Amino acid sequence: MTTGRRLVIVFVVDGLRPDSITAEDTPTLFRLRAEGVSFADSHAVFPTVTRVNAAALSTGTQPGTNGLLGNQLYLPAVDPRRAVDTGSYRNLLALDQATGGRLLMAPTLAERLHARGLRLVGVSSGSTGSAFLLNPKAPSGIGAVVNGYFDPGKTVAYPTPVSEAILSKLGPAPPKAPGAARYDASVTWTQRVLREYVLPELRPDVVINWLTEPDHSQHHVGVGSPDAREALRHDDAEIARVLGSLDALGLASVLVASDHGFSTNTGGVDVVRALVDAGLKAAPDSADVILASSGQAIALHVEDHDRDRISRIAQLVQARDWGGVVFTAGRAPGEAGGIVDGTFSLELIHAANPERGADLVATFPWSSQPNAHGVAGTDLACVSGGARLYASDHGSMSPWNVRNTLFAWGAGFKPRTTVRVAAGNVDVTPTILALLGVEPEAGAPDGFDGRVLAEALEGGPDPERVMQETRVHAVESGAYRAAIQVSYVDGCRYVDKSWRVR
Repeated sequence: MTTGRRLVIVFVVDGLRPDSITAEDTPTLFRLRAEGVSFADSHAVFPTVTRVNAAALSTGTQPGTNGLLGNQLYLPAVDPRRAVDTGSYRNLLALDQATGGRLLMAPTLAERLHARGLRLVGVSSGSTGSAFLLNPKAPSGIGAVVNGYFDPGKTVAYPTPVSEAILSKLGPAPPKAPGAARYDASVTWTQRVLREYVLPELRPDVVINWLTEPDHSQHHVGVGSPDAREALRHDDAEIARVLGSLDALGLASVLVASDHGFSTNTGGVDVVRALVDAGLKAAPDSADVILASSGQAIALHVEDHDRDRISRIAQLVQARDWGGVVFTAGRAPGEAGGIVDGTFSLELIHAANPERGADLVATFPWSSQPNAHGVAGTDLACVSGGARLYASDHGSMSPWNVRNTLFAWGAGFKPRTTVRVAAGNVDVTPTILALLGVEPEAGAPDGFDGRVLAEALEGGPDPERVMQETRVHAVESGAYRAAIQVSYVDGCRYVDKSWRVR
């Protein structure tokens, strides 16, 4: 017996490439995608890393708008000498305190729903940082967020009464195994909390359910590896169990997304050492140039925004074989070029922010070569500061990392439909609000960088009649050349890929 109530649930499968969904490994996901709406050209936001895309999913905004610009983030008020890791929610709490409650500089979906008397619950087996970004206002009673590792055995959710109830009913989360071991046990515990407590007792209107695998398996032993495929099979079974528990809860609208794609690392680059050796940084720990790493992309903050040093750093990157595409402040509003020759503008890729933005962002060269498991896509990654070089990684602007999973199924969505125009993580929040009939106040801007995916909704336009414009911009400086491809749909800008032209 259904209640007529609408539940929207978003499954975020960390690091799930769309080509990893198969009838053999992921029969549930394969069926949902076939029966529902498949977004064939879906985009992660750049840099294509977890916390950046968690913030995009929870706000409907790009990094330059919400201020969460990388897996590492430099804020002198938190630490003047180094970038902090956003994977720890404690660092995010420090950032929130230092910025007067502006951890995210855009309202979250949880806040928008709360203002209408609705509730969002984030349920995550991922890092405490990525979980917290799904609903950073939960400690103050706006919805809730669940993660078994906030303070293991003591705090597994916010607000406090939710944590206490989970610990009493289900006990603490299992320890996360170190090294290459999969995190299947943490996924199992978290999904049980969702099925046995969150759905029946909190009765949320929206759930963002984050499954941390196959991210860890792919990092440690490679995308397409047997371990990663086994982790995906486990995810698929857990998602099937959740779907089986939804029948008594009313109408269910389901979205499945991933935060980013994945590609194989073929080498590491110590960017800090290269800067020091070139006389562009005084020492590895000096504050004249601060590096914030997002794996296959880096952001550099230059003391006093010294234009000459920024230019010389860009020239260094362009002169090295490991240098990919470089971004600096825009020459003028609306222009694709940056202030340094041979660079694109940070504004073009939604990475400009006057308070937190970097002076220079750079990627590494990528290719479409397959790895040992036959999965296309290779890249380089930053290993400065002793960072580990993983077997596979993400962060870059290669199509193998920008292309993420996105499809929709259930109440309110068209059946058996393929959307070929650009879409992405930044569109999830506005689409959820449209499903729930939540409209912005009359005359007020909605504040989104994403769009309502109306072509996927019942009664929406024909997907084949949605207009898209795709442009390729090019820059050069001496022998160095680079290109970037950008698509535009309904006033929204999606970065498809960028590459160094050899």
